[in-house]
Amino acid sequence: MTEPSDAREYLADRLAGARDLYLLALAVGVRGDGVTLFGPMIREARIHFIAVIEECRLAGLDTSAIAGMLGKRNEELVDSIRPEIWERLEQLIARRGRRG
Repeated sequence: MTEPSDAREYLADRLAGARDLYLLALAVGVRGDGVTLFGPMIREARIHFIAVIEECRLAGLDTSAIAGMLGKRNEELVDSIRPEIWERLEQLIARRGRRG
């Protein structure tokens, strides 16, 4: 049987992964003139993120618990991504800002 803390850790990992996937899809999905270059990818990442949030709600977590899990993972995310990936992501975001 899974311990409650193990289940919470599992859900926290799923939430963090789904959120990161959605944010990455948004960062890569450069849009110009109202056209979404990666619209299907962004849409699927969003659907996945929403599904994981619903999974957490079904497990009995309320909105503040979900937000707390996501907020706690931000520091770990910053420390776990290689610098060259951060640099590339920042370039993509900057390019997107110039187009917008």
